[in-house]
Amino acid sequence: MFRSEQKVTRIDQFFQSNEMEWHFISPDAPEFGDLWEAAVKSTKSHLKRVIGATTLTFEETATLLCQIEAILNSRPWFAISTDATESEVLTPGHFLIGRPLTAIPEPAYVGEKIGRLKRWQHIQLMREHFWRTWSRDYL
Repeated sequence: MFRSEQKVTRIDQFFQSNEMEWHFISPDAPEFGDLWEAAVKSTKSHLKRVIGATTLTFEETATLLCQIEAILNSRPWFAISTDATESEVLTPGHFLIGRPLTAIPEPAYVGEKIGRLKRWQHIQLMREHFWRTWSRDYL
């Protein structure tokens, strides 16, 4: 027996001993993944609104998507402590890197005219618009 097969067997035994079952969604029917498919749909609609008719390069698109990914992985799930004075919440970022995702504060470009913004600033403005609309609708 290969080492990876031993791991699978241990995992199977753990699930069986704790009466856990795997439930998979058919790749042909993603609509059965209610909660996460709703999140994907929401993200897509907000992203389409933010980008609009703007043409982005590959690098600009990748930058914007990485920043939006960080926003989505920073969404609060529930409070870590029952103490009301502590404000730390569990986020998807905790499962990815073991702690909350943090970013260096950026200047706000919301009041700026788009014609005056450089490309980087324009991407940051799109990120701000995404955050504002998504957080208003989601949170």
